[in-house]
Order: sequence, then structure tokens, then C-alpha cells
Amino acid sequence: MSYTKEVICIDSEHYKEKRCTRESLISDVIGEGNVIDSFFVNRGHKDGPEIHSITDTGIILIHNQKSGKMVTKLIARPGQIARYYLAEGRIAPQSIVDIAREHQKKGYNHI
Repeated sequence: MSYTKEVICIDSEHYKEKRCTRESLISDVIGEGNVIDSFFVNRGHKDGPEIHSITDTGIILIHNQKSGKMVTKLIARPGQIARYYLAEGRIAPQSIVDIAREHQKKGYNHI
């Protein structure tokens, strides 16, 4: 399956250059969904901390915490979802883990 529809990508240069094909898959096939939880993530990146938001369609939206700019959108794997919640001593919603598993089976997280 190939997703080559041209999508106008906005916000950060990283997002413009690297992720238009993924954005097309998310917008045309999966759907961005609604945010169900957000997590503060500080990995020591030069541009500062990020906010990682998980949607009800198994998408992870990553924004720069300081600027608010979109960094990227990821099609989550089940383990990724679980790790966000585990870091806070919580259990991930099974419905989102199941959606992420289906996306993984379809190979969406490799796009």
C-alpha cells in the first residue's frame, strides 16, 4: 500500500521535511482523533522539553513545550503507549493499546 498524496505540512522544519507521507496516512486513513492523555517528556533535546499527547486513534502528537510547534506525529506501537502510562504508575487504556497493535500489524508504524 502506498500513500503518496501530497499534503501541505506546517510548523517545524523537521515536520515539513520528514513526515508528509505519515501525515497523509494519518489524515486520510487513520484519523488524528481526540487527545485522551498528555505527557511531559524531557529528553534533553536542544530545543527543550516536549508534550506527547495520545489520541483515541492511537496517534502520538509531539509538540515542543516552549514554542507549541508540532514536532511530529507518530503512529504508536503498543509498547510506546504502555511506557507513557507506566512512567506515571498507571495502566494504559486497553482500547488504545489494541488500536496501536492493529496499526502495527498493518505496518503503519514503519511509515
